[in-house]
Amino acid sequence: MTMENKYKFWVERDKNGFLFAYEDKPARLDNQKEWLGRFFNSMKNSYFHNLTWEDEPIEVELRPLVTDIDTKAQEYANSVTDNKELREMIVNAFKAGYNI
Repeated sequence: MTMENKYKFWVERDKNGFLFAYEDKPARLDNQKEWLGRFFNSMKNSYFHNLTWEDEPIEVELRPLVTDIDTKAQEYANSVTDNKELREMIVNAFKAGYNI
């Protein structure tokens, strides 16, 4: 199983200083002091502290730190035991999302 998921979204700050994320690049509505787009989520205002209302939205891409979970799990299992059954259990635990 190779994890190649990338999560992309757009971030903007409204005229009141609040930070929001959108699925697609939002459009500025100057007369309403906000942005129009497919809203995704609000964000902590302390994030992207340099981003202002006057700036264009920025695109953000998040990627998993580990892209090949099978290889990493197998490497870890091999480093902690020689027992084949235990290694298999460790690899399956990693695949299931457990952080051993």
